[in-house]
Amino acid sequence: MQKKLIALAVAGLVAAPAFAQSNVTIYGVADAYFGLVNGKQTVSGKGDTAAVVGGGLLSGNRLGFKGSEDLGNGLKAEFVLEQGFNIDDGTGLSGRAFHRQAYVALNSSMGKLGLGRQYAPGYAATAAYEATGGAIIAPQSILSAQSGMTITPNSPARWDNSVAYSSPNFGGLTVNATWGVGSENAVDEKSGRRLGLGVNYANGPIGVAYVYHQANGTNGNDKQREHYLGGSYDFGMFQLVGSFQTVGGDTNGATTPAVADAKLWELGGVVKVGAGNVHVAYGMLNSDMNKGDAKSFALAYTQGLSKRTTAYAGVNRTSNDDAVAYGLTGGNNLGQLGEAQTIYAVGVRHTF
Repeated sequence: MQKKLIALAVAGLVAAPAFAQSNVTIYGVADAYFGLVNGKQTVSGKGDTAAVVGGGLLSGNRLGFKGSEDLGNGLKAEFVLEQGFNIDDGTGLSGRAFHRQAYVALNSSMGKLGLGRQYAPGYAATAAYEATGGAIIAPQSILSAQSGMTITPNSPARWDNSVAYSSPNFGGLTVNATWGVGSENAVDEKSGRRLGLGVNYANGPIGVAYVYHQANGTNGNDKQREHYLGGSYDFGMFQLVGSFQTVGGDTNGATTPAVADAKLWELGGVVKVGAGNVHVAYGMLNSDMNKGDAKSFALAYTQGLSKRTTAYAGVNRTSNDDAVAYGLTGGNNLGQLGEAQTIYAVGVRHTF
């Protein structure tokens, strides 16, 4: 309540009449960790271990503003402006004012329709059907984003210039679609277009989702196509989760980034232990790129210290074939082709 009153007071100084009937909330995540990263230096080729203070290991750091206004007859206007930041040095991400999300929407009993920079269907699906909730330490998170997939719980699943629709919940079934109109240029009006479709069913202990993404390259006739299938079953004290996804198409190196045809799967689970949870996941990337395969394993423990504060500890080890250097390096120069990377981390996440 205090945050809402502060936001309304600040907004009122600028345009009191416009905000008089609005509900504006300031929210965010502050997530920081201390870690030890083990790998081989790309310069010397020698094995090394570096200490690092990083952020966003469990959830991406963000500061956001969201609001809604009741327009009557069940219709609401909504907006979200959300920026990511590096908690280790206070810098912003990507040079954008609002890196994570920036959109305005109309919401009714028929669903929600938004315009702006928004999540594609693959973002929510990969977070829901992954043992750590899509944390950057997760095998699926590391291998999908770093191999060039857009079905990932990372920035490639946030699309500029997009129109997004989310359906109401029909007995556990929801449908969402996103169309990124791209950036028309003199070469091809279809350049950079994106299309995403997602269907999710979650009812009782069962959850399952299917996602399709299609991305045009700089040549609009070249397309990257991705399919994703995720599922979970909650046994009570143990939840089993897994996913399988593919990427391919007639890209001819025209997408950004250009990717090879590949298959990625992950299997994991969450075990309740007292007041905390143990998260375990194993994933494998099989790529058509010569010597482009990778394997990744994560083990983590999370414990809620309060409703909004969570302490965690985790380890990830990613093993690479000769042509790739995937892994969570923590910003250190410890990634070398064909070498494994390991990170041990402890941290705390606070939401507000």
